Amino acid sequence: MIDMDLLVVFFLVFIRITAFMMTAPFFEYRNIPNLLKIGFSLLLAGIVFPVIKTSGFSVPGGVLGYILAVMAEAGVGLMLGLIASFIFHGIRMAGQLIDLQIGFAMAMVFDPLSEMQTTIIARFLNLLALIFFLNVNGHYYLIESLVKSYDLVPLTAMAIKSGVVLTVVKFFSGMFALAFQISAPIIAVLVIIDLSLGFVSRTVPQLNVFMLGFPVKIVVGILTLSVVVPVLGTLLQDVFKTMHNNMLILLRGLT
Repeated sequence: MIDMDLLVVFFLVFIRITAFMMTAPFFEYRNIPNLLKIGFSLLLAGIVFPVIKTSGFSVPGGVLGYILAVMAEAGVGLMLGLIASFIFHGIRMAGQLIDLQIGFAMAMVFDPLSEMQTTIIARFLNLLALIFFLNVNGHYYLIESLVKSYDLVPLTAMAIKSGVVLTVVKFFSGMFALAFQISAPIIAVLVIIDLSLGFVSRTVPQLNVFMLGFPVKIVVGILTLSVVVPVLGTLLQDVFKTMHNNMLILLRGLT
């Protein structure tokens, strides 16, 4: 016979995991069928449920209290996934800044992973970061943080404090800082190229600098990117560790 009390608790565990899967990096991609996400969430909930503390658990407030508890668990999962996805949004933004300087901003392509229009280098950096993320077992760290969330924020124990809002804003601003940190070397080189072309146009007015600038900036930008990419692995490794720490910081602020 099915124990309804355990089923009620299991559903709360399942809700947090499912909400996390909808916003977390790699798991959020829209070309992954929702049925597969739900099935994986159900499997993971079945694995996690026996190891979390559920003894003496009760939902106060009857049906209305349980609805609020479901919304709270969905909120925890969504916030965790959103904090983790800030890293990849920052990497994609760095690519868009580079494309804007090189001149690729007008060459928009369709990204089947996110199902949205993106620029060429932005998609390249996003795929590179995703491959590196999987290579260093980043998806395992995501699941580990999700499992730890049940210890740091027990079921129905979420409490949004004023410090949490400031923490999320800090992580959001860190996304822009990461984008500038990745794109800064290439943008600096391209700015120097623009200044050099400006001096050339003053020295040799007969030269069509506008037409010359496009191929020069593309070649120099791609060459600089080829130099930066090998160093990017070290930066991304630190960034993914920061992502894991940010998730734990958020969880500690929700209790």
